[in-house]
Amino acid sequence: MHPFKFIVFFVTTALSFLVNFSVKAQTPTIDSLLEKALISDELLPILIDSAVKYSAEFRKSGSSVTYARASLGVSKKAIFGGVSIGSSYNYGTNFSAVNNPSSTTAGNNFTTAQTGFYNIGLGVQLPVTAILNRKNIIKEGQSLLDAAIADQENTALLIKQKVIGMYQEFKLLKRMLVLNTKAMQSAQLNNTLAEKDFLNGQITVDQYSTVQDKLNKSIIDLETYINKFQTSYMQLEAFTGTNLSTLIRVVK
Repeated sequence: MHPFKFIVFFVTTALSFLVNFSVKAQTPTIDSLLEKALISDELLPILIDSAVKYSAEFRKSGSSVTYARASLGVSKKAIFGGVSIGSSYNYGTNFSAVNNPSSTTAGNNFTTAQTGFYNIGLGVQLPVTAILNRKNIIKEGQSLLDAAIADQENTALLIKQKVIGMYQEFKLLKRMLVLNTKAMQSAQLNNTLAEKDFLNGQITVDQYSTVQDKLNKSIIDLETYINKFQTSYMQLEAFTGTNLSTLIRVVK
């Protein structure tokens, strides 16, 4: 290859590597985004809102509110559903006082004259108890609605408290995971140094075994907290109905 072409190829390759490295270095990791979100607690209100909307219990209580409100509306309008206006037209005999108010003849208040006349009336087809107790029925319906609303609010509060507890545990486990990772790394370093000292005859077998025991314990502790953190992560997702990885990327 010509020296000039080789130089161009080398420079181009180097620049491409530097650009790709720079982009990767500037792209935040999920872990760093999660750390930032947990410090600011921006995730918490979003998780609470999502959990309330996702909860079957909250939707059930919402249906109870809707039913109670509809029942109250029916109770208020029930009296009007039983009211009816009736009218009729008849042809036949009628009181003369209606047909001939000027008549003064004694005993002539009733006549056999054939006339046409209308009957118009207002009817109520409801039990008397329903009419008399209408106010109490409406109060009962309003009480049922108030109770349903209170139950819905209590359900939302319980969900909020549950999410707060799960979120706080999630934060604690994330912190413990970081600390145990550092502890394990420190134990690995101590074990490496102790191994060199043991090979050089500077420490005894018991001393080296003690260092190894600490390393093994730190590995077990780290695995335990990894498992706890993953469980907490999945439980939080399941309870709130969210994808935390997606949420972490979009939260500001």
